Amino acid sequence: RAQGGWTVNELLEKEALVGRHLEQGDKEAALGCLYELIVAYAKRKDFSKAEALRDRLYEVDSMALGEIVKANEIIEQEKSESRDPNHMETWAELYETLSAEEANALYYALTAKSFDTDQPVFQEGERNTSLLLIDQGEVKLFHGQGERKVLLKTAGPGEMVGGETFFFQTAFATYSVVSLSPVRGYALNRSVLKAWQQDFPGLETKIHDFCFRSGGISKLLEQKDASRRAQQRVRMSGTLVAQLLDPKGKPTGKPFKGGFTDISAGGLAFMLRVSKLETARLLLGRLLVVKCRLPVAGGQKELQATGRIIAVQPHMFNDYSIHVRFHRPLAKEFIESLEESAAAEGPDLELKMEE
Repeated sequence: RAQGGWTVNELLEKEALVGRHLEQGDKEAALGCLYELIVAYAKRKDFSKAEALRDRLYEVDSMALGEIVKANEIIEQEKSESRDPNHMETWAELYETLSAEEANALYYALTAKSFDTDQPVFQEGERNTSLLLIDQGEVKLFHGQGERKVLLKTAGPGEMVGGETFFFQTAFATYSVVSLSPVRGYALNRSVLKAWQQDFPGLETKIHDFCFRSGGISKLLEQKDASRRAQQRVRMSGTLVAQLLDPKGKPTGKPFKGGFTDISAGGLAFMLRVSKLETARLLLGRLLVVKCRLPVAGGQKELQATGRIIAVQPHMFNDYSIHVRFHRPLAKEFIESLEESAAAEGPDLELKMEE
């Protein structure tokens, strides 16, 4: 019978046999039984038991290097074959930087996590000791003071969130993370780092470098501030029509009207009256399409653009300014034409009605 097919009673009998061999001074027989048990438990995917028996193998005879090495190889091989193939494909770029032992150490330290749409992963000002590896779905990272919320970025499959508190042991999170769609992934708790220091001293650095390869939150803030200063805004007034989109870009819900305030090459802003704060908060990070007619030199031009809501700022009387970043910047010539028209005639937008 294959070792992985042993019954529980047979495994217990085999373990008892190890003890009897040791009592009789037959170290070789005990080592043979221990090795067979390690293979059996590894094939049953009971890796904690297999590793405990491997440690016992070392205790019985620290010079039994052949058996110890082979036992390690069996455990690592079975671990590698048991990993979730979808997870490994999503995170192939990370795992390619790791040795086989490091890859197994990381994978088997992870805890499966799932979040429904609009469920907090962690919130600004709260303690967070976990690093989230996203396999499916999308989350939004935002921060703000009071009711004003500013989108830092969205993150999806193959991206990590929570690195600032995970690696640097910052007491409290400086931004919030909320799911934009159903999310499935894995969490790595900070407590594992201490255990890795001896067995896998380079693993933390490799994960850190992958997490921050594009820079951290502070760099995102610097980039956003530089982009805001670099783009000239053209102030407008009038009405536009907007409609939310699902993660695949398909319209969802009913179109709604907003009051135009300004536009730049990278995005626009409009005012929206929302009766509940919670509803306004849900808008942050959502995709949408906006439609209107804009006055340009020589007439009007229809604008239809898709983007993401990157900030929601409250005003008086349940009014909120909604700030949208376009997926594709508008042409420089178009913005210049708007500036000329606004300077000559003043803002005068006409609502583009849905057909």
